[in-house]
Amino acid sequence: MAFLLLSSLEEKDKVNMKLSNNERIGQCLTLLSQVLSPYVEEKMRLVYGNAWFSQVKQCISNKNNSNRSDEEILQDVSVLLSVINQRWDKVFKTYLSPERGLVNELIEVRNKWAHNNCFSADDTFRALDSIHRLLVKIGAEQQEKQVDVHKQSVLKLLIQEKYHSTQSNISQGDQKIREELKELLDIIPFQDPKLLLRALTHRSYMFENPNKTQGDNEQLEFLGDSVLQFLAGDYVYEKYFGEEEGTLTQKREKIVSNEALAIVAQDLNLGKWMKLGKGEQLTGGRTNPSLLSNTLEAVIGAYYKDSGIDAVWEWLKPMLEKLETIKIEANSYKILPDAINRFQEWAIIKHRQNPDYIVIQEFGDDHDKVFVMGVQVNGHVYGQGKAKNKRDAKKQAATQALKNLGLIDS
Repeated sequence: MAFLLLSSLEEKDKVNMKLSNNERIGQCLTLLSQVLSPYVEEKMRLVYGNAWFSQVKQCISNKNNSNRSDEEILQDVSVLLSVINQRWDKVFKTYLSPERGLVNELIEVRNKWAHNNCFSADDTFRALDSIHRLLVKIGAEQQEKQVDVHKQSVLKLLIQEKYHSTQSNISQGDQKIREELKELLDIIPFQDPKLLLRALTHRSYMFENPNKTQGDNEQLEFLGDSVLQFLAGDYVYEKYFGEEEGTLTQKREKIVSNEALAIVAQDLNLGKWMKLGKGEQLTGGRTNPSLLSNTLEAVIGAYYKDSGIDAVWEWLKPMLEKLETIKIEANSYKILPDAINRFQEWAIIKHRQNPDYIVIQEFGDDHDKVFVMGVQVNGHVYGQGKAKNKRDAKKQAATQALKNLGLIDS
């Protein structure tokens, strides 16, 4: 059964990859119209009541729509986008601001598509990204996931094109990366410099420059976090052999806390090397503690893939010793490193069950997501946290829960 399911998914992926750029855009515009039709009606009714459809007709040309039924008009994505654009200030600004530029851009995309203009892979990716962003803003989870599948297919094609076009110059490309990252490579001797470059590439940069990257660092960050947790656990186990589990956990969590990692990342001057999108750069991304700590974890993951666990341990051991001795002022961060474990202990003692962490809300562009997490026991929410990744949001929620219970100072 699993084999048949896998085969089915592979076949769907092959069919999806064979779509032309115009076909792909057409399918995504259809998905957008399915969402916009009830959305436009709902928001227009709030302002115009039963006269809402007469307002729709005022926004479109009678010449092109005189022979169409009301249902056909409301299924036309061009009409729906025009209504949003023309009734922006009175109706849609409250809900969609500041995404009016997306609406105007998609009107142009739809017109080019309707006139059978050819779309390059770059143009297609941008169009699908704009559709995806508008769907996210509206809250159309099912459709935005379907559009995201198309986006990833186009991105895969863009990466393949980039790969094939540069294969003949691979050694020259490696040399260029080595020259660019020489100072960092002198500290961390990667065999494959491309892995280090990917570890430094934030998702915001990849989305703005899909042809200049081979992926972002999120998967490497996940891997690096696991490697760091394992090695930090082994380190405190050996150094504090015989201590209670709770004490070992606290010492490990201090070592791998975002605050401590950010300080080490600053010592390595990682901010200088990070590949960030324009928005992240303008908002101080190079000195953002969260981005610095995430990038350091990605570098650890990349170095593990490049040279293996022994090489990582040799490089990390003095860093672990330094992380343990770093002093963080009590008022310099809002998250307790061991908050999740401490709240879990409370929940087990008081309620004999583990707490549940739930996603209450997520918002923002794909490359700049923000998560609101809640922690609950027996259906009662004890705390909430908000951060750019779920792990930090969970820590914030657990910290807030401990504060609400009076188990730590506010």
